[in-house]
Amino acid sequence: MYMNKVNGIRIFCILTVMFCVCCYQVVFWKDTNETFETEETESSAIWEWEPESETQEHLLPVTSTIDYKFVIVEEGDYLTVYYADRETVYEYTDIRYSDLEDNLRQKIRKGYCIQDEAVLFGFLENYSS
Repeated sequence: MYMNKVNGIRIFCILTVMFCVCCYQVVFWKDTNETFETEETESSAIWEWEPESETQEHLLPVTSTIDYKFVIVEEGDYLTVYYADRETVYEYTDIRYSDLEDNLRQKIRKGYCIQDEAVLFGFLENYSS
């Protein structure tokens, strides 16, 4: 009789431990699965937004738009600042196109867009003689 009681207690303890382990695994598996899905989604988003090359690092995702007020272009080896309509001249500068670094010349060749006056004045201040 005593052995049956001891065996019953052992079986009960073993079943209780197994039940707790199973519950823990279900909860742990759910959390790790959600974490894995989140990491997978975040990593795929990172790949979608990475620039294709160094020359395109200034490009933004297609879903976001930033309005710009000015465009800097090269005219006769000098930089000219136009309003965003690319027809109205905002300012003629004395900054020589040929004196600029190659990376910046490529951007200006395509039309270097500037968001506002503060950014424009910072640019002009940096490259003025």
